[in-house]
Amino acid sequence: MSSPQTRQRPGRTGRGCRNTFEFGKPTTVHLPSNWRDRLPDPDLYYRGHVIGLSQLDATGWVHGACPLHDDCNESLSIHVADKRGGWRCTGGCGAGDMVAFHERLREMSFTAAVRDLLGLGS
Repeated sequence: MSSPQTRQRPGRTGRGCRNTFEFGKPTTVHLPSNWRDRLPDPDLYYRGHVIGLSQLDATGWVHGACPLHDDCNESLSIHVADKRGGWRCTGGCGAGDMVAFHERLREMSFTAAVRDLLGLGS
């Protein structure tokens, strides 16, 4: 009795699969394992990117005009006392942490934004 034939899956042609090298350059960039610990101080970062931030209140929040949309009111609230630098915009831009803010401000991917914040280049 002969053994049953098994169908083998056709090999990948490289189309649509994520290769580690494309034309000699790596396409996947790895972040350092401690990247979150190496992010800049939220207070210094936001004061450099948001014009006219208020003084720190008792709960650790500052307020200012959101640079992500045309804004003349203080619709951006930033929690600079937290090392993640959480933010929220009441003008409809959303919320997130410092990396998400940098992604939206510079129109970058997550990995590119983290590398830019760490000063690693792209």
